[in-house]
Amino acid sequence: MEEILKKANELGLMIKGSEISSRFEEISKQIENDSEAKKLLEDYIKMTQEFQEKEASGRPIEVEEKQKIQDISEKVSQNQLIKEFIATQTYFYNMMIQIQNVISDPKGDPIKDSKIITPGGGGKIITGI
Repeated sequence: MEEILKKANELGLMIKGSEISSRFEEISKQIENDSEAKKLLEDYIKMTQEFQEKEASGRPIEVEEKQKIQDISEKVSQNQLIKEFIATQTYFYNMMIQIQNVISDPKGDPIKDSKIITPGGGGKIITGI
């Protein structure tokens, strides 16, 4: 178990040290410090979520609502900082999904000597506390 946690920590450090992770953190701070971009992004997210909820529930979407989402989408597409944030976020999340997929379905032979505690096998559970 300790070996697995050690490798998980190593993976976490590799992700944290990656160029895309650093860029995502940097651009997230830039968004936080730019009140106009932050508000625009929050409004866009809120509006698109409301739009999706209405579509999913079969409720009608009014013409003025469609116009509002179109207007805010246009503003978002004109804001370079938000465009870069969305692209960076998408790339980062895709990387995380790929990592999760590899963890869920690893290729190769299982490593038998993993020192994982098995039920009834004795040993001590490490909780990190």
